[in-house]
Amino acid sequence: MKRDGFRFGRALARAALWLPAAVLAATSACGSDDDPAQLCDAPYSACDGVCVALSANPRHCGACGHACPAGAACVRGACEPLEPSGDGGGGAGGEGGGPPECREDRYVKRCGDACVDTRTDPNHCGACDAPCPPGHACAGATCRPTCLPGLTDCSGACVDLAADPEHCGRCDRACDPGRACEGGACACSAEPSQDIGSAVPQRVSGTTIGADDSRSLTCAGPGAVDRTFLFTAPHAGTYLFDTFRSSYDTTLGALRADTCDELACNDDAASAQSQISVDLLEGERILVVVSGAGDEQGDFTLRVTEPGPVECTPIALDPVVPQTVTGTTLWLEDSVHSDCDVSSTPDATYTFTAPSAGTYVFNAEASSDLILDVLDGGTCMGPSLDCRYGTGQVNARAALEAGQTVLIAVADPAGALPSFTLEVFDFPPCPGVQLGATLPQTVTGNNEHLRNLFSACSTFSTGGEATYGFTAPRAGFYTFDATGSSFPVLMEVRRASCDGELVACADALFEPALIMLPLAAGETAIVMVDTAGPTGDYRLEVNEVACPLIDLGSMVPQTATGTTAELTDYLAPDCGSRGAPEATYSFTAPADALYVFDTEGSALDTVLEVRDGSCSGPSLRCNDNVDPSGVVTHSRASLFLSAGQTVIVLVDSPSASGEYTLNVTQREAPPCPLLELDATLPQSVTGNTEEYPDLLMPSCATVPGGEATYSFTAPEEGFYRVTTVGSAIETVLSVRDAGCEGDEIVCFNHGTDSGGLVWLDAGQTALISVDSHGAEGDYMLNVDLFDGSGTCDTPIELDPLAPQTARGRTAGGLDSSESSCGGTDVPDVVHRFTAPEAGTYTIDTAGSDYDTVLAVFDADCWGEELACNDDAPGEDPSVFTSEVTVSLDAGQTIVIVVDGALNESGAYTLTIHR
Repeated sequence: MKRDGFRFGRALARAALWLPAAVLAATSACGSDDDPAQLCDAPYSACDGVCVALSANPRHCGACGHACPAGAACVRGACEPLEPSGDGGGGAGGEGGGPPECREDRYVKRCGDACVDTRTDPNHCGACDAPCPPGHACAGATCRPTCLPGLTDCSGACVDLAADPEHCGRCDRACDPGRACEGGACACSAEPSQDIGSAVPQRVSGTTIGADDSRSLTCAGPGAVDRTFLFTAPHAGTYLFDTFRSSYDTTLGALRADTCDELACNDDAASAQSQISVDLLEGERILVVVSGAGDEQGDFTLRVTEPGPVECTPIALDPVVPQTVTGTTLWLEDSVHSDCDVSSTPDATYTFTAPSAGTYVFNAEASSDLILDVLDGGTCMGPSLDCRYGTGQVNARAALEAGQTVLIAVADPAGALPSFTLEVFDFPPCPGVQLGATLPQTVTGNNEHLRNLFSACSTFSTGGEATYGFTAPRAGFYTFDATGSSFPVLMEVRRASCDGELVACADALFEPALIMLPLAAGETAIVMVDTAGPTGDYRLEVNEVACPLIDLGSMVPQTATGTTAELTDYLAPDCGSRGAPEATYSFTAPADALYVFDTEGSALDTVLEVRDGSCSGPSLRCNDNVDPSGVVTHSRASLFLSAGQTVIVLVDSPSASGEYTLNVTQREAPPCPLLELDATLPQSVTGNTEEYPDLLMPSCATVPGGEATYSFTAPEEGFYRVTTVGSAIETVLSVRDAGCEGDEIVCFNHGTDSGGLVWLDAGQTALISVDSHGAEGDYMLNVDLFDGSGTCDTPIELDPLAPQTARGRTAGGLDSSESSCGGTDVPDVVHRFTAPEAGTYTIDTAGSDYDTVLAVFDADCWGEELACNDDAPGEDPSVFTSEVTVSLDAGQTIVIVVDGALNESGAYTLTIHR
């Protein structure tokens, strides 16, 4: 009789040609009897490395190693003797030599010379001569796959539900073509990932050398090779992943395991290394992708951690100065939340105890941006004494008592710092040199090796500075001139001390490094000569100058002439800038009157400014050319002066020097207002600005012009539309509360048709002024009560037909609607349109005279936004009109909002096409 175990062993050997590698590997593990239940599926048991049926195997009958004696068969796990047949034939071992008897029943059968159990015999499974195919065993009289641990029978095949794309997670659940099965779930890439389980913390080492570009990260360029790891969150929380200890410039990303949606991506959180933070639910699975910047690849270490309580473990510095230490923030935590830093990046911390009372400087340098914070008490939670941000180099200062301990935190706001240098030293005397009161005097020096202790002119990056103290011998105007230096000087002047009030600043990159300011007798100024970059030799000249140069007295009219060619550029006019020398005059008004200062007749393109009291007084009027087109280059300023009031008149130029003429005239101040409007609405009045003086200064006026003034009292509360539509000249329209001296409510400057809406209470009186913006001439003033048309509450109704065109103006209107592509606080006009039939409609603003925005909403301004456009596609970039296309049902109502980009408004043309 053939042995069942032997036959089954041959079946497994044949299965080697069919079973997958994972199954064969599991099969090879069956050589141990340590845990038979884990090696063979029921009803089989492992005996001597072979899966056998203990109920029928004569060598292992009922138990491994229990062999039946000769002439006996194993039936139902027991050895039974074979008896002679009832027809008198010889039994086993008998003289007749016939086949042995079987106690046959439903399953035990005689098959040839053998007595077999057809429930378990793989050569006679369910019936004689019915062998099971390779890789199958007989169980319950049926051939079934021999599935080892980790595999599952799916329709007659042994599969790994954790990795089989045809049976992913359960039988017959197939992944999409090209997608892998990872951990029992269909992944978003055909490339399998390495399952790193749920351990936290953990570190995984690997390499991207020779890998493929199988995942796409937004922070990594195309073609960057990568390695992918499958991580499962053991519980809900925040998880940190970093590659800080890697050999190349890495990028790091996290993707949803089922869809590949990107959850996080980072390049260079710590110099060339990366870090991401991901919030996950319990059991949530993600793909962690390690890639490289550009074509970088190499060995890496991926670290998985959770944020926990941050320990503050500063390094104690020696209580000596000066001293220098080097450090890094790699692999450190964010233990200090700095006052000048809102990021969460690692920091290096140190404690320092002052050996004596004094001011100490803490200076950090690195090849990146820096945050330096000094905290009192020596702990990470102490109050900040000084916190500074800078690029390349930054320092903070603290005045400390003897024995006082502080904590110093160094960080990079963008990530980890590979290396930095920290210096601690005594704050040097400031100013470094006292110049006394000698005039004139010149000092020279070189700032190459000076320390950068101040941020001159509030700049982030400055070089070392030289500091000087100067005390004025008498009241007057003093100049500090560094224009003779070999590099672009950054110079500032402070009052009294190095930490005193900043009173002036000059940056030689944009203007001459020359400062003029008034000083009282005995007053001290601190001058800092700094640089925004280059270092080298500097030259500082200190002198006293006369300002004004000439006193005109009180005579009117009078004319003064001169040239600025030999003068110096000390002052910057309010309506201009430094860059050309100026002449300065003082004038004292002989009486209460309107005074006009102009430079008509000058060969020089002039800028004219009138200041109150002194050369450092506030600007009262300033003008650069009476003609805004620049054709006429002389300037004019007119203003009312009280008897005895002194003003300083500056004759300057945008960029040149040359000959000028200054004229001073006096005019009798006209009544203000000139005229009073009645309560009739609507109403329009006309006039001419040629004979009107320039008395007022509207906030939106850029050039002087004579104005007509009107008083208007509102008969009821509401929005009033005030415009100059119909004027022949460019106008500036201003509305003030009460009278000429009242506060300005609104100002409009829109060319020949300036104007807009202004809210007035019932009985409120307003002063309306119509100024000429350049050339004087005829104007028209219109006043009406606004009825709300063109707003969201009262849209302008359009006919239900297409094509059609509507025209209007947004200038001076209300901002009643907000769209996704429009400006804010920009006036708009709202239209309502009902589609006459279903179809596609194109709406545009071609022909408008300003940069429009067009928005369409369903039903009303608060409905769904159907379309929004700023500049029409393919449009001439100099035109800036808008176009949208919408699909509408028959009878569908929409609102069309004509808006403006930025603060643009004007006349529009609205067209609807089919």
